[in-house]
Amino acid sequence: MNREPGLDRGANTGPLDPVLWIVSEPGRLARDRDEIRAFAPRLEYKSPTSDLPHGGWIGALPRWPFDRPQPEGLNELLGDDAFHVLVAYSAAHPMVPPAIYSLDPEPTIWEQTQSAWHVAPGGSLCLLQSDGGWQPEASLTELLAKASGWRIEYGLMKAGVIDQMSVNGIVSDPSYDHLIVQAAAATGAADEGDSDAPA
Repeated sequence: MNREPGLDRGANTGPLDPVLWIVSEPGRLARDRDEIRAFAPRLEYKSPTSDLPHGGWIGALPRWPFDRPQPEGLNELLGDDAFHVLVAYSAAHPMVPPAIYSLDPEPTIWEQTQSAWHVAPGGSLCLLQSDGGWQPEASLTELLAKASGWRIEYGLMKAGVIDQMSVNGIVSDPSYDHLIVQAAAATGAADEGDSDAPA
């Protein structure tokens, strides 16, 4: 059998080591770090590990990072606890958006099965309502703002003042703002009822 001279296509072939996005897109990682430091200084970057193979962020998001006045009752609705999230980069970042998980509060399994709560099975938040909702050049802080809005709508759902989260999110849709006071009052009344219960 005669072979043409040149590259031996069968030599030294085997599985290739994956190239991490942080190696191929170092400028994007630097940009994400700068933008997140300004937007959510309580988020901490995590380098890739076996539990977080492409890196990510963990920590607290701001309560009201929107370009309009904070409604009365927001602190009463959300309580004293900060909104803790895990941001998990995908292998294809920035072409594919990262997954964001609510760590506190953690959605229940039942909530993960109901589209009204905007939580996917597995616990990641559904912050984009269409396949084209994420653009690779977009800032990660846009998703983080949506996550902050998700936390507020989660409080509204838990208080029973809405029966499904908004399509666009409270980040750009002020139609739920007036319900925050109502939900805070309902939450406060429930808390008072709990404290009045006999031990």
